[in-house]
Amino acid sequence: MIIALPTKTSGEKAFISENLGRANYFYIYDTDKVDGKSFINNFQNEAHGAGVKTAEFLMKYSTDILITPRIGEKALEILLETDIKIYKATEKIARENINDFLNDKLEELY
Repeated sequence: MIIALPTKTSGEKAFISENLGRANYFYIYDTDKVDGKSFINNFQNEAHGAGVKTAEFLMKYSTDILITPRIGEKALEILLETDIKIYKATEKIARENINDFLNDKLEELY
């Protein structure tokens, strides 16, 4: 399973970004490989369409689960047409949000 989170800095100890499309990084975690990787968000400074491009990025990496505190209308519209499940992030770091998800402690948004 592939889990994606928007983060403020790089790595599993990064705090979650408040805004999906304007996050500094995305942390992508593969539960099968028990490994994660950070990606710089190249869309964060786009004048328009950051959310749409973020949704496309998540689909490119075959994301199954998105953990985020909020999601923009356009990104949500696209992601609702996929099999990606969206969960509400806590104020904890990425690794703790992943653990909370795996232990059924996060609220499913969509």
